[in-house]
Amino acid sequence: MKKYVTVICFAIGILLVWGLFFGVPLIGYFDSVHRVGWVQTACGTDGCTTPVFIFDVVWMVGMFFGPLVLAFVGLYVWGIRVRK
Repeated sequence: MKKYVTVICFAIGILLVWGLFFGVPLIGYFDSVHRVGWVQTACGTDGCTTPVFIFDVVWMVGMFFGPLVLAFVGLYVWGIRVRK
């Protein structure tokens, strides 16, 4: 039972740290998308081609959510190793 509590505490800590580091920029990004749209937010005022736009959006999503996913995968692997 103690191991589950430790894993849950680490998960809450990961969410708190992720929220502090990435929460405010993510809110700003979505605010910009809401004000000017996806294309102008991702490409700027000059515009860009469709593949560049898709790459920019995928890159931004990866930069925000990649660390969160990697942290939880690491926590999952660590949790499995601790239980054995």
